[in-house]
This record gives sequence, structure tokens and C-alpha cells, in this order.
Amino acid sequence: MRAVGALVAIALTAGPVVAQEPQKEGHIWRGTLGETAITACFFEQDARAGVYYADAALEPIRLELGDDSAPQVAREVRGFDEATGATWTFAPQAGDHLAGGWQDAGQTRPIRLIAVPAGFSEYGTPCESEAFLAPLLAGGETTAKRASFAGTDYTELAYAGPKRSGLDDYHVTSFALDRVRPDDAAVNRALGAALPDGTAAHVAGQCVGWSMANASGAAGYLEQTVVPILMTARWLGVRDSGSSYCGGAHPNHYSGLAVYDRDSGVEVDPAAWFRPDALAFYDWDSETEPKAAKRPIAGLSEALGKAVLAHWPEREDGDECGTADGFGGSSWQIGLTREGPVLVPQLPHVIFACTEEVVLPWAEARPFLSAEGRAVMDSLR
Repeated sequence: MRAVGALVAIALTAGPVVAQEPQKEGHIWRGTLGETAITACFFEQDARAGVYYADAALEPIRLELGDDSAPQVAREVRGFDEATGATWTFAPQAGDHLAGGWQDAGQTRPIRLIAVPAGFSEYGTPCESEAFLAPLLAGGETTAKRASFAGTDYTELAYAGPKRSGLDDYHVTSFALDRVRPDDAAVNRALGAALPDGTAAHVAGQCVGWSMANASGAAGYLEQTVVPILMTARWLGVRDSGSSYCGGAHPNHYSGLAVYDRDSGVEVDPAAWFRPDALAFYDWDSETEPKAAKRPIAGLSEALGKAVLAHWPEREDGDECGTADGFGGSSWQIGLTREGPVLVPQLPHVIFACTEEVVLPWAEARPFLSAEGRAVMDSLR
């Protein structure tokens, strides 16, 4: 569930900022398989299920236990279930040294490994550590091209993961404003945070680690797109949507919204634009939890829900989604367009395809707005 939680965080902000978990110390293993230099990690200290790669090829290969009663014997698996036919058999660990043998089709090669310190999250494994993942994550490419939204030019930035590590299904698109306002640099830093930086701490790096640690096969995938939905001298409205598989029962999908004040360079909370009785909030904040930049919206008031429902797109007869009144228990996010605030429900995986963005025209939104919300409305006239 950690993968789901972190990727929900992506949807709450245009830059995928994930709270860092407490760290603990362990180790990965470096050495040789025959004459080939390799790096390996194991999910548990005394069992040899894990992942390894040849340092030159950087192709992650999973090591699976064939029998729980033989934790020192593992078989190689590529991807989700492609057994290579090779097996590893280890002798008992001797201090920081580990030795064994590799066998495949009658061929044998010695395995000699030495422990290397590695830090990883409190609930993670050494296979999620920076020490193990950094070589796999390095080498992604970010390209730039000019684009335009409603007559305003900007730079589109597109990241593609390194193919030689099996990360070619990692694609992230974001953008950068032409810096015409004093704090556009701060906004660009937030937008740029979506782009993988080659570290295990980034959402993309975490997804790779989780995918491997959950024995899901290769490195999973991540598709994320951050695009503008409003650009004015004062406001930047952003849609952040995507899909990922980081291990577990199913892929994760999300569609989120963010609004930046270009006068201050910070992301704002659109919930403050509404009267207190128009929205309901989750009571997640406590003295031990960090204060969220935006209050998570648990639901809409009956009156606001009806106003939103009146603009819900019609679907074909028999559509399994029904209408927005069926999403009364869903959380919501709010963004900004020139025509009015835009609201999107946060739906679970099984009905994510029912997601719709609904723009509530300013004239209809006005009765639900706070003084701050009316000032935002006036600034766009």
C-alpha cells in the first residue's frame, strides 16, 4: 500500500513530493558471477530472494525461491515470469562475504559477493536503496520543445527512462513558464519536480524499487502528464494525471489539479475560496502529522453537489458509471479555469474510468464562494 499512498501524493500537487520515511541501515552485495561484475540485493537478511544485475548490462533479473524450505537456493526470472533456467545456490554467509554457485544447462560459475552498506526506508528492503537503484535509474533523457496555451508560450519538458535498464516505460511530461513574473522561478521548480532526477527518493525511483520488492517482475511503469489548464499574469492552473504500476494487485490511476499564484510563486489551496459550509474535510491533521499544503476535501455540501451534478456530462444509456450523485463518498480536488472553478472526484481503481472534470461557471459558483474566492473570480474578469 505504500506505492498507492505515495502516488496519491502525486495527484495532490503538480510536483510529486513524497514525505521521506525514517531510514534504516542494511547492505547490498557487489562482486562477481564468474568473471562478470554484478550487484545484488535480497529482500530478507537470511533468504536469497532478491534482484541482481550485471554492472555492464544493467538488466534487473529477479531471484525467486523455488522452495521456502531452501532459502539459500534461488532461480532466475526475467520480467514477470520468464525463467532463465539458471539457479543460484549459496553457502552460509561468512561475515561480510557471501559465496555460492550459478548453474545453467550444465554450466557452473562461482559467485563471490561482498557486503556494501546501504540505507533504505524503515519499511522497505535493500532493493529499494539508493546504492542498489542509482545505476539503474541513471541515464534517463529529458527533452524540451516550445508549446503554447491560449496564446501564451511556454516550454514543454518530456522525460523518458533509460532503455538499457528496462525503464523505457517511465515517461513524464511537465513544463516550464517563460519567466515574466518575479516568482515564476519558484513555480518552475515545483513543476520540474515531476521530472525524475535519477534518485531512489523520487516517485519514479520509488516505483522501480517497490515493483522489484513486490516481486512484480521488471521495473513497473509510470506515465505522468502535467499540463496547463489556465495561464494568466496572476494564476497558473495545472492538471496532473497519470497511471503507474509499482507492484501489487493492479495499476494505479489518478487525475489531480493544482493552482499556483504567480505573485508569490506558491501553490494555493482552492478550498479557501469556498464558504466553510460548502465543503467537508478529512480530519487527518494532528500534532504528529505535517501540515498539508491543501486540506483534503472529503465531500461537497448537498447544494454544491447539486450544482456540480447539473453540469455532469451525459453518458450513453446503460453506462456503468451512473452520475456524480453516486460519488457522494468520494474525495474531491478543485482547480481553476477562466470560466470557473473545476472540480474532479478522486475515484478508486475499479471506477476510475468514470472520472470527469466539471467546470462550475462563476455565476453559479458565486453563492458558494468566500470573500477570497470572489476576489479570485474578479481577478479573472
